[in-house]
Amino acid sequence: MAIRNLSDKRINTRSPYYIDSREAPTPVEIDDPIEENTPPTVEITVSKENPCLTETVTLTAVATDSDGTIVGYEWTDGSTETTLDVTSDTAQSITYGVTVTDDDGDTAVATIVVHWQECVEDIVETFDVECGDIVYEGIFANKRIYNLQVGDKVGDVEIEFLTEPNAVSDVPVKFTLAHDATTVESGYLGVSWYDYQLTGDGLASQIATGDPTTKAAGTTLTINKATAEPGVVTLTAETYIPNDTFSFKLNCPNVRIPSTKYYTLEGTCETGDTTFTYVNSDGDTITVTLSLGETLLISALVDTPIVTSECPGDITEGGDSFDDGDPEQEYDSLTELTIVFDNSGSMNETLLPLTQMSKGNLKETLLKYYNNDEVEYNKRVRLITSADLALEIDPSLSSNFGLYNKTKERFLFLAQAGFRNPDSTKSAYLFFTDEVWGVYQGSQAERSDYSISTELYYRVDLASYRTYLDGISTYGEHFMRVFNVNCDQAPTLNPFIENIFTGAEGFTGAKGLSDRSECSVVSNIVDGLPYSSNPTYYYDLVIQALRDFGYKI
Repeated sequence: MAIRNLSDKRINTRSPYYIDSREAPTPVEIDDPIEENTPPTVEITVSKENPCLTETVTLTAVATDSDGTIVGYEWTDGSTETTLDVTSDTAQSITYGVTVTDDDGDTAVATIVVHWQECVEDIVETFDVECGDIVYEGIFANKRIYNLQVGDKVGDVEIEFLTEPNAVSDVPVKFTLAHDATTVESGYLGVSWYDYQLTGDGLASQIATGDPTTKAAGTTLTINKATAEPGVVTLTAETYIPNDTFSFKLNCPNVRIPSTKYYTLEGTCETGDTTFTYVNSDGDTITVTLSLGETLLISALVDTPIVTSECPGDITEGGDSFDDGDPEQEYDSLTELTIVFDNSGSMNETLLPLTQMSKGNLKETLLKYYNNDEVEYNKRVRLITSADLALEIDPSLSSNFGLYNKTKERFLFLAQAGFRNPDSTKSAYLFFTDEVWGVYQGSQAERSDYSISTELYYRVDLASYRTYLDGISTYGEHFMRVFNVNCDQAPTLNPFIENIFTGAEGFTGAKGLSDRSECSVVSNIVDGLPYSSNPTYYYDLVIQALRDFGYKI
């Protein structure tokens, strides 16, 4: 049977010998899905947002690209760095911008505004302040440093804040006292209204706030200066807001660590000489030799004088000698000044000008130290006759005229009267006298000879007065000066008074007052110079005495 050749290829599919003669289709290639690019981000940081004119500020572009890299930076001025340094000499607000580009060509833009301003020059100024000085401070920013010149005084150094009329003292200021390694801080003194300005600086929680008088009267800051050196205490006033005002007074201690004292050396060896050694203020060891009865007044470091020979000798300690300079004192409202006039009869013409002076120019000068209160001035400053002072000390003298009459001239006895006001802290006695004959001196032949005045009051009063001085714990609590007035008998009588203080004629050291720095004499004072013709003569004597005592009058 013949088989026909069929052209329908589908028929052939039934055949087990089927072969598909069609070509396989070409595969279609499909591209991967296109993913969208994440653009970069950028921000600008600034080293200072509110700079002063001509100050250099650094802008930094902080850029990131989460799906690539940053390939380019362009600032508005054309710079292509990551940072840009800018400045301005004109007060203005300037906008700075940067554009960053990533590796896919996408960009991001950031801007920042810098506020250029004129600034007050930020200078930390330093000032020297002496004991007793009053400082009035006005507007300043940042810091003020005060070098408090306390010297070798030891004790409490006090900053006493004052109230100035019509002044505003509200802006918070922090005060710090420092001496050696010790510091004392006040915290911020001011009013809480200013706290909101400090919140941005993170300082508000540090501010001690509330009472607007916290930088005024009633507030003090004290540090204990325990050592003589260094002699400067620093006070730092610091504020983050320009200060309005404050005022303070520097109160220094009166106590010093005495580096040197007076000593009276006396040879007492009957078979030879006495040898002493001591150390002076320069640290040098000094050797001296004294024969029997010979005396020498020296100034030496405390506790250094000793007898180095087998022969005995006496060493008597006196007062502070202050070889390195006398201490300053503060004349204040608790200071008493007693001017004593010897009214025994020979210099009566001096009483009237002294009285007029004490009520006139002396009062005008000292009244401010008593807060311009005349009642307080009259309470602390007085002129009194020696007779009245003697009766104040011992009213029983009124019944013994002879003893009362002699007591009028016993200035060493009268100087021990001390304070008449229980709250006073310092006292100065100024005696105007012309002779002490009949009480400290004997007959005409005895008047300049200390050694034969043993039966009179001098030795007794001197010993009790020296005991009185030794009992005063704070140097500056008591001063005494004698004004040795010329009179008709002065050539023979005045040398005795001088000798007590100068050490001449055998009055050296413990035999007189030449070893006591708080006691002194001024001689050749004019008797009875009228106030009307020369109102400053006795005034100058009093003021100079106070200055010699260390008061800054």
